[in-house]
Amino acid sequence: MADYEKVILPGQEGTIGIKIYGHKIHPGHFRKSFTITTNDPTNRKMIVHVDGDVTKVFDVTRDLYLSGFADETLRLETDVISHLDTPIRITGYHWAEGNRDSETLADKLSVTIEEIEAGRQYRVRLATKVDLEAGHHYVGDLYLETDFPKLKEKKLSVRMTITPDVEVHPKNVIMREMQVREGTSKSFDRVITVIAARADSLKIRDIIADRDDISVSIKEVQPGKSFRCTVRVRPPSEPGKYVGNLRILTNYPGYEEIPVKIMGSVRITSSGD
Repeated sequence: MADYEKVILPGQEGTIGIKIYGHKIHPGHFRKSFTITTNDPTNRKMIVHVDGDVTKVFDVTRDLYLSGFADETLRLETDVISHLDTPIRITGYHWAEGNRDSETLADKLSVTIEEIEAGRQYRVRLATKVDLEAGHHYVGDLYLETDFPKLKEKKLSVRMTITPDVEVHPKNVIMREMQVREGTSKSFDRVITVIAARADSLKIRDIIADRDDISVSIKEVQPGKSFRCTVRVRPPSEPGKYVGNLRILTNYPGYEEIPVKIMGSVRITSSGD
């Protein structure tokens, strides 16, 4: 990235400021070239070379990715290790501002920082501190504050996935455009999979549709764990949007009724199409 003076008066000098982002370059020696284009007829192009060295300051021993179920306490720790001869102390932390997931993670996670070796190694611990809602995935940034002037913050990416006990794939059935020949009827099939993520006693009691032109057949693929549900839609011979709803009834506590929406459209074609 470069900042420069666009106009240089005769007999005067101009400046070009070049900024190198070290986190985008592999550690070690680097060489970058820039082309300067001018209106000078005798020297329209000039090549500027920039050489330098990038030093890796920190190593992180483990990615900060938490996953589990809503009723569990999720915990994770990682060590942040300095490679410099000069001691670097981690003095605090803060979450990224203006990022919705980071703000949510700040509410849901506690952060503790332990000094393992003074100025050299620190342990960062994360733990959930409030009830979690299943079916959500969060990605945010945690910034460690340091006393090192050249690197005042170290960014750690944090991800957290809360897995539902019972999952439905897909969550909504998209039929897209259903083409029906004028004066006839036609059925369209889609498959829904219902999976118990950690139990083996799941049973589907029934699947209820809110329309007469929707039928569902259920096949148990893995006893108590996995079900294959074939949704058959036979839309009316009328053009326009198509919307329906299913209620999957199960024996699993907290998942006794799982809603699924069916969306699509109907197009009527003539016999000549």
